[in-house]
Amino acid sequence: MRVVIASFPSTSHLYPVIPLAWALQSAGHEVRVVGHPGMGSDDMAATVTGAGIPAVPVGESVVSDDGPRNEEEGAHLDIPPDAFALDVLGAGQDELRLLQDRLLSIISQVYPLDTEKGMVPELVDFIRSYGPDLVLWDPLCLPAAVAAQKAGAAHARILWGQDKMGWVWDRVSGRDAGRDPMARWIQPLLDRYKISFEEETLLGQWTLDLVPQAARLPLDNRTVPLRWISYNEASVVPQWLREPSERPRVCLTLGVSSRHLFGKDTGFPLQDMLDTIAGLDVEVVATLNKAQLTGLRIPDNVRTVDFVPLNQLLPTCSAIVHHGGWGTFSVAAQHLVPQIILPVPTWDERVAARYAADRGAGPVLDPAALTPEELRRHLESALYDAGRRAGARRLLADRLAAPSMTEIVPVLERLTRHHRAAQPG
Repeated sequence: MRVVIASFPSTSHLYPVIPLAWALQSAGHEVRVVGHPGMGSDDMAATVTGAGIPAVPVGESVVSDDGPRNEEEGAHLDIPPDAFALDVLGAGQDELRLLQDRLLSIISQVYPLDTEKGMVPELVDFIRSYGPDLVLWDPLCLPAAVAAQKAGAAHARILWGQDKMGWVWDRVSGRDAGRDPMARWIQPLLDRYKISFEEETLLGQWTLDLVPQAARLPLDNRTVPLRWISYNEASVVPQWLREPSERPRVCLTLGVSSRHLFGKDTGFPLQDMLDTIAGLDVEVVATLNKAQLTGLRIPDNVRTVDFVPLNQLLPTCSAIVHHGGWGTFSVAAQHLVPQIILPVPTWDERVAARYAADRGAGPVLDPAALTPEELRRHLESALYDAGRRAGARRLLADRLAAPSMTEIVPVLERLTRHHRAAQPG
């Protein structure tokens, strides 16, 4: 079958779908990854083709109105870093409506509908002309659902974090299109292609969910669980990484979202972290770029590298300190590395930290209130406490409980046949 994967223009959204594209290709299916050429310094086509998958760039790179920026210059969209960080469980209606408005704001910035040329028309035209059997789309890429409906393809969302879109549709709009601002926003596109609004326009015909089951929101959105397989590009293994470390090695990273979207403005206490590390008998590898390193004092036991794939680095590490992104979380769980999470609030990083704590794999920390003494205690616990290692094994067991990318391909084939057969005509 022919499969289109429609990605939101951010590397952290793109990486999780590449192993699924591999699995589909290995099973004999045609795959195309479609999306903006890039966001600032990100090059979608180069990332996708570098992984051996055909790429289809549509529209223009997404940048803020004041011109292109590179990753050292920070944000590319007109949004605050914590705009979507609301912990929706227990949130009030006013908070949820504000989140809904912010979600619509970023969607409308990235996918403007009031143009006859550009990303959205090119996306729809490509999907219609390619004639896919299945379209898998990022939950923020709503025009891909319209394109799939117009092409008569089966279609589903693929989640990289908690389903906040589904939550506000359920809890704020009451699953009523007349009360939902996103449904009203997408209606002109539906009208243009003579398509009726259906709940699947916002939620897909089903949902592939990469988030561990214990961290998901309690929603009934026809969810198909899927194991997160870590991908973070390939590179030549450096000489220093081929040699055993003389001391316990600790990884310090803020992930790709922080460096590509928000530069240094993350709230993560980098200097305090480095000052605390300076007094420990460890070797630290800090994957920080130029902007994140600006103005920092780097201790002698810290090696800074702009980039090294975590799949290469973490098998040599005894602990990791990170921001709470699911990509980083998942690769650490894959390699049984105890985690210290200082949540950088952008989506659901606090949820990842609580989930790790519930499994005994790490503490719940507030970066703004963290003291050097507390940080040192947690670092030593991650390195030497057998309980933390047992917690890491529980995280791995949770991860392995979800179907792998290869195992999910027959499920996608069956669902695609079912939904294609149900199409009128």
